[in-house]
Amino acid sequence: MSKKKIISCEDLQSSLYFAPNVLRHCCQRFFVKGQLKGDVEIYKVKDTADIQADKIIKEKKKIIQNLNNGTPTPCDGCPKLLKKVWENNIKIKKISMEAHSKCNARCSYCSEMFYGGLNPNYDVQETFENLKNSNLFSEKVSIAWGGGEPVLLKNFDKIFLNFMESKNPRFDDVRVYSNSIIFNENIYEYLKKKRIILTTSIDAGSQKVFETVRGVKKGFLKIFENLQKYNTPRSNNIIIKYIITDENFSITEINKFIELIKIYNLENCNFEISTDYKNENLELEKVLSIIHFYNKLKKSNADFVHFDDHVRKRIFEVLKKTYTKKDIIKNKIFKDLVSYFNEEIIVWGTGRYAFEIINKSFLFKNANVLFYVDRNGKFKENSFIDKDVKSPNEILKYNNPILIASSTYWNEIYSKLLSMGVSKSRIINTLVI
Repeated sequence: MSKKKIISCEDLQSSLYFAPNVLRHCCQRFFVKGQLKGDVEIYKVKDTADIQADKIIKEKKKIIQNLNNGTPTPCDGCPKLLKKVWENNIKIKKISMEAHSKCNARCSYCSEMFYGGLNPNYDVQETFENLKNSNLFSEKVSIAWGGGEPVLLKNFDKIFLNFMESKNPRFDDVRVYSNSIIFNENIYEYLKKKRIILTTSIDAGSQKVFETVRGVKKGFLKIFENLQKYNTPRSNNIIIKYIITDENFSITEINKFIELIKIYNLENCNFEISTDYKNENLELEKVLSIIHFYNKLKKSNADFVHFDDHVRKRIFEVLKKTYTKKDIIKNKIFKDLVSYFNEEIIVWGTGRYAFEIINKSFLFKNANVLFYVDRNGKFKENSFIDKDVKSPNEILKYNNPILIASSTYWNEIYSKLLSMGVSKSRIINTLVI
């Protein structure tokens, strides 16, 4: 491995996003001088023969080289770029399977990229076998199934099972992004086995708003019914998402949504609050609704509620212009957050989520990091943002509060901490902005 620090990112190094007629490095969207950028392409695809490991590696290395020699790239300005020591070899550790754009919804925040009705220009299974034989994949690979609606992919069940039962690579982190209008037995079976995580975005608390945001009349209550079926094993492997839009952010709509969550016994699920990525800024009224949303879900016994990247950084930017530290301390909606001010906090996480929350949150403007923890017990450079990175066992030597700086692996880390004998009271599970 080279010891030289270079500019790159996890997706350039190790991700492969399949679309109907193109391969992409990522699905990251970001603003540069008010212009939306992202979804950076590797190259266009005409047929199965177009998708070759050596071509993928060549294009990835080319864009990394350009980033480091000053040549303009479509990645310029992306917040995911980091200058550090990266592995020399390109190995795919993450696949996003968005190979078609057939969908049974027309969401207001979406585009024809995901509901344009396109089938893949290539054979998905044959492509996978070809790339596997070319030694492009790491031993363990994460995969996200999207689209379009994934279950509408031709031969979805057969393809899905082939991937799930693959031995080399092994798919040990499997995400399915489905609107759950259609119930799928294979998704249900793998949820029971705790082999997959299902994310479903609902975005409404009433039929009328559902029709406006999701663009279809049928399916509103069917989604809740199907999620209730999927939730039967109570495996805690379901994420229910709510994307804030101009139509659905009212307190009334949010309260209706939470009532339906209670009616269908979904409180044990994980909840993710997001916002339309096409809007660079959030209005204060939406920010306060989002905070109400978070607090209301927590009071309804939801164990885990988090903001995704789109929401978190936008909330911070709005509040720092509007609220002083004194305002935060005085406002009751922030009382749980304020209780951690002036504390030294152990942060489990050394990725981009951790970087964002340390640099763009009220919590870490008023609290210090004691040290970081890496879930693998080590970190290549043994430090992160000028603090030591230690193994999980080091946590047991202290009584400080612990922040899990990960949305993807929050439950896994939370369970690990409890199995280590860490008290729930030490784990920060409250509004952090």
